[in-house]
Amino acid sequence: MRRLVLTFAFLLIACPGNQRRQDLAQNSPAQTSTNASNPQANPEKSGQMNPIVPPSRDIPSSRAAAAANAEIQVQLTEYEIRMPDSLAAGRQIFHVANAGKLNHNFAIEGNGVSAKLQSDLTRGDWVTLAIDLKPGTYTFYCPVDQHRARGMQRTITVHQ
Repeated sequence: MRRLVLTFAFLLIACPGNQRRQDLAQNSPAQTSTNASNPQANPEKSGQMNPIVPPSRDIPSSRAAAAANAEIQVQLTEYEIRMPDSLAAGRQIFHVANAGKLNHNFAIEGNGVSAKLQSDLTRGDWVTLAIDLKPGTYTFYCPVDQHRARGMQRTITVHQ
């Protein structure tokens, strides 16, 4: 019986058509799980890979026009507002996050618009703010304490 088991094990390991079993015999278990299940990790098997094609809804040419109004990322840190230098006219959604240590807020003034967050953001907090912007120049600033005077202000151009 023992001889039969040894013969069977030898045949499994020596069989040239079964690369995975050869990998199991030659590699440690941690290496085997990566190499055997991920063909990209083994250059000899690169010809066997199939390209990944995104679903048609994820291809840019087939996306709806609403995707043009993606959220604008705004980071508030100590005495700095990080955001794009220019924006497109229309409804904009700002994703405002406090990445600093102190409390901050976010205000917009210009071209007939005057808005700010209802409450200050503590460290790690975030909120979204939707505003319709016409072409022109706007000032974005932090109205907390003396943050604006310390440089926490940006002038942004909104274009057509």
